[in-house]
Amino acid sequence: MSTAARQLDLFEGNTCLDPQTLLDRLNAHSHRRVTLRLTDNRVSMASIDFSKQGPIRVSLNEQYLWAPPPVIDALCAYVVTHRKADWQVVADFARQVPDRPRRVTPPRLRSKGKVYDLKALRDEVSRDCFGGAVTCHIGWGRDGAPRRRKRRSIRFGSWHAQTRTVRVHPALDSEAVPREFVRYIVFHEMLHVVVPSEKRVGRVVHHTAEFRALESRYPGFERMKKLGTQLLHELSGVR
Repeated sequence: MSTAARQLDLFEGNTCLDPQTLLDRLNAHSHRRVTLRLTDNRVSMASIDFSKQGPIRVSLNEQYLWAPPPVIDALCAYVVTHRKADWQVVADFARQVPDRPRRVTPPRLRSKGKVYDLKALRDEVSRDCFGGAVTCHIGWGRDGAPRRRKRRSIRFGSWHAQTRTVRVHPALDSEAVPREFVRYIVFHEMLHVVVPSEKRVGRVVHHTAEFRALESRYPGFERMKKLGTQLLHELSGVR
């Protein structure tokens, strides 16, 4: 199966738009040239400058690349029609995007292990699964000294929203662990960028129904889950 096919299977119905594709669509609907600027601004999620001279300037938060097709359709229509109803659809999407936690300085992590280079895996996953639109810091977690205690479970990976950082358990940096499994763990943690945690009554849900649905489209998902269970038993004594 080709890379393109894998990506389409994974995000069928929830595809990340390539910025150039979005710009081409905006220009195809407008009689004036349109420019596009993507930002991480949460105060002004979307703005359009219709100044009489020069191009129409569209500025969007990067989350709009993940917007459902009706939102993109409304955006493309608005640059032509200026209809309030179209803009309302665009604005409603902005209100649905959760507030991003305050960013703090990311930790300095070691990304190149003895066996696996996490930055290389991150870039590969971003390209193959997210259209190159998802970025994050990534590195191996700290090596812990072995403990003479009851065997405990380990956490293969973790996502830290404030620093946009993925950590992977150093026990996976082993020739005994298949590369495809480490790649899946990197994908799982990067998926949190696309589907943020949700605040519900008295708790925070990190793995929402939308998250689980997208994760299940990962090629070989069921095999990865079985492999994870197997590795968990084999590595649970490693800290």
